[in-house]
Amino acid sequence: MPTEEPIDMLNDTLKEIAFRSKNQNKFKRLARTTHFNLREVEALAIIHRKCIQTQGTMTRLVFRDLFHLGFDFTENIRHLLIDRIFSLFDKRNALQIHFDQWIEGLSVIFRGNLDEKINFAYKVYDNMRTQKLKKEHIFPIMRGCLIKLQNNENPDEAVKDLIDLLMKKLDLDRDGTISEEDFKTAVKERNQLLLECMGPVFPSREARHAFFSTFTDHLGRY
Repeated sequence: MPTEEPIDMLNDTLKEIAFRSKNQNKFKRLARTTHFNLREVEALAIIHRKCIQTQGTMTRLVFRDLFHLGFDFTENIRHLLIDRIFSLFDKRNALQIHFDQWIEGLSVIFRGNLDEKINFAYKVYDNMRTQKLKKEHIFPIMRGCLIKLQNNENPDEAVKDLIDLLMKKLDLDRDGTISEEDFKTAVKERNQLLLECMGPVFPSREARHAFFSTFTDHLGRY
């Protein structure tokens, strides 16, 4: 009989413990390099394992479903931001998320410090990877996130007006673009609510709490 307590009581206990034993060194490394403790790393790895057992590899489509259903991620129907988040998780460009990338990515979006979140959010918004966000780069992101307008207002014009306001707040050196340094300074010195000013990047507080409460008591402010 196994002496180690399983994390998932609905899982095959022997297989789970074998999986944890096989990857123990990786788990310890992730516990050192992320914002999760060892028990949380193991739990997140098992969640990933269950996903791939039921859905196959964690592809872009599976990742979208997880964010929509598991994290209550109400993004636009074109999945622009979720797909960018997927790409940032997928550091190996393998078109699938391995469990170490899953844990490292969740560490940032759930428990990252402000600098980590600023860097992550900017990379999500900087889809063209130019390090210089222009109005034409921001428009498709915000157009997809805009809710239905009333009074027959032109949604494109409404988005352009919002972008003009954002440029005034974020383009600190007035060069017509938003650099990562502009973005970082604006979020830190003007208003931290600007962190997600171009669309949702991080799960809501309620979604974070619901997710973590399934496997850890370490909820804190998360």
